[in-house]
Amino acid sequence: MEWDKLPPLVYQGQIFAATIKYITPDRRSDIALQLHGANDMKLRYIDPHTTHDDLYFYKKIYFKVTGPNPRLPDISVGDATLQGVPLTFQQLSPPPDYCGVVAKKLRLLEHKEVQFTKQLNLVVMKIEGHMANLEDFHIPYAKKQNFKDINDTFPVMRILYYAFIPADIRKLRISYFDSSTREFKSLFFDIVVHDQTVSTQSNITPNEDKNKFIKIVLLVTLGVLLLVLALWKGSWFAALTGLAMLFFAGYLAIPLAKVCVKPGSRIYILPTKNSTVFAINPTQKIYIKLNETNHYTKIKIDDKKVGWVKDEDLCQN
Repeated sequence: MEWDKLPPLVYQGQIFAATIKYITPDRRSDIALQLHGANDMKLRYIDPHTTHDDLYFYKKIYFKVTGPNPRLPDISVGDATLQGVPLTFQQLSPPPDYCGVVAKKLRLLEHKEVQFTKQLNLVVMKIEGHMANLEDFHIPYAKKQNFKDINDTFPVMRILYYAFIPADIRKLRISYFDSSTREFKSLFFDIVVHDQTVSTQSNITPNEDKNKFIKIVLLVTLGVLLLVLALWKGSWFAALTGLAMLFFAGYLAIPLAKVCVKPGSRIYILPTKNSTVFAINPTQKIYIKLNETNHYTKIKIDDKKVGWVKDEDLCQN
């Protein structure tokens, strides 16, 4: 058993394949491997398939470099042990917009930008990487950022990522290191802010009346006057009408229910499966609940914006 086809250089965060070749007396390829003693390296994936020629079997094992002194692990098969070997590590000199990713290929699948505040824009991106450490992805100049979803089907990983970018940045540019060409490459797109509250106000405006206080005062005043009139005239109709007005005023005065929304939850324009995400809830937060339907809850974000969140994104407590 021996190492075969090792990379000449490795870089921080890189995912690479190391191949071992071996012989078994009975020509069985399904051997049980035990790995131990690695340094600055993490096991990423063991290929379940093997190839072979007339003499050897070949198995690929994938590792991720986690430090500047990488050493392949010792590999034991029964009583036999293949000693691990150190690899040559090369330090990168990245540009300021380096996102921390080393990949054979990196693609920006989708992106969406909306205005969050006057100072910040919210950018949501779906990114796909081949042999990429996308779990380390970050935008150096983002004010706040996080993963919403990670889908890892080796060797391809996809992430859904959101970041709050200063509003004066009009083009989002990030660099990654291409492990095949050994050079930095860029992904970029213009930040075109969409404020979708105007086009959807007819559907999702809060059912909270801005003149509610005035209505409550008028209903209470009229209700009291009708009760006084009922006592003076002995009118049951005036009494019932006055009580109804007071009851309705009390109903209007009841504060709206509130819900807790988990951090990183997507906020949709409409309560539908294919609705556009126009905001990401940055932290666990309490919102006024306006409505609910079909496993979605309608929330008031601020005085001008409302949206829908999935019930599964509501806090349990």
